[in-house]
Amino acid sequence: MYDALIAAASFCRRAVAFIGTLMGYAAGWGFILCSAFITFDVIARRFFGFSSQATTELTGYALAFGISWALAHALTTRAHIRIDVLINHLPDRLRYPMHLISLAALGIFIGFIAKGAYDLVDESILFRATDISVLHTPLWIPQGLWAFGIFVFLTLIVLLFVESLLLVLAGRGRDAEALIHMRTYQEEVTEALEATGLADTTLADTRLADTKDRAP
Repeated sequence: MYDALIAAASFCRRAVAFIGTLMGYAAGWGFILCSAFITFDVIARRFFGFSSQATTELTGYALAFGISWALAHALTTRAHIRIDVLINHLPDRLRYPMHLISLAALGIFIGFIAKGAYDLVDESILFRATDISVLHTPLWIPQGLWAFGIFVFLTLIVLLFVESLLLVLAGRGRDAEALIHMRTYQEEVTEALEATGLADTTLADTRLADTKDRAP
């Protein structure tokens, strides 16, 4: 009964998550470009006597929408901070609903932010507001980029909640928990080892140690 609905929700969630991942990478590269731009401006002022006069403005925009663009990717990778000291000790029949409640609370909170973001962009377009700077940037552009990240994040929360709820109702609470629970320290250690290229070596050492322990 639930299989078709779960499959549809999973497809939509993975599609939005893919967009969020691309946005996360774009945000990361944006921060790198901000660093390069600031470095260039400092060197230019110090040694060549000129400045772009737009460092603060452009990097401020990039940091603002870069943060919102990274939110969806952080949710997909379960990188948001949660206090899970108590919930890990609850039985399944209480733990699964608590996960859903926490995700619903996040969705409600982000919903209010999304409404405020929409109102802000709409007002800037209505009054043709521009920044008080050399570039006179129309404010709806950076605000719109920031709001877009918020709306993608909210969409992903809703889809993730629907999929998780269907999984719980279908008796697959552990699958739902795998989507929305915090990463365990084992997962974080594995990720760190993979990033440094030591995962295979560590796995081989573990297997060798197990073999020695089993030897007579």
